[in-house]
Amino acid sequence: MRAAVILIAVALGASESATDALHARDAQIRAALPPSGEEVTPEARHRVERIITKAIDLRGMVEAAMAKKWHQTTEAQHKRLVAAFEQRFRQMSGSDFGTYRSTKIEYQPEVEVGEGRVNVPTRVVVKGEPTEITYTMRHDPAGWHIVDIVVDGVSTVANYRASFARIISKEGVEGLIRRLQRNPPSRKS
Repeated sequence: MRAAVILIAVALGASESATDALHARDAQIRAALPPSGEEVTPEARHRVERIITKAIDLRGMVEAAMAKKWHQTTEAQHKRLVAAFEQRFRQMSGSDFGTYRSTKIEYQPEVEVGEGRVNVPTRVVVKGEPTEITYTMRHDPAGWHIVDIVVDGVSTVANYRASFARIISKEGVEGLIRRLQRNPPSRKS
């Protein structure tokens, strides 16, 4: 009986679309946030940051942003780069919960882009201002993961690639790790 339940759960997870995964992530984030007007506790902030980053292939993003330099670094550096990037990504993603509470998201049809990836175009409206955000997602045994986020036509990975290349050329990979480990400016929620 238990094996049948596991097989059904796996089958349901496999049939979930990338859009469904984004809907579920959005619902989890909204459920983890306190009601509007209440202060976001450190525990709630940590929960939301964890939900946001769980859906993202952070190692894949760092590898894509590093391009050829990734293969010129050691596995120990890979681990430190990904850990620093995750810390920075969590802090930046969880920096403005107030606007997230009132955000409206319109999901548009998925577009297959090859190599097992799909784009999920969305229109996000914050305080009446629309922003086009496309999530490039890849499915693996653990589910759907975001591998790039394109905001108004600008790729997050491409931005990181340019920034990382500039820092590495001046300060090396260790300099990049140090910069990623620095705390970004905090904003109130």
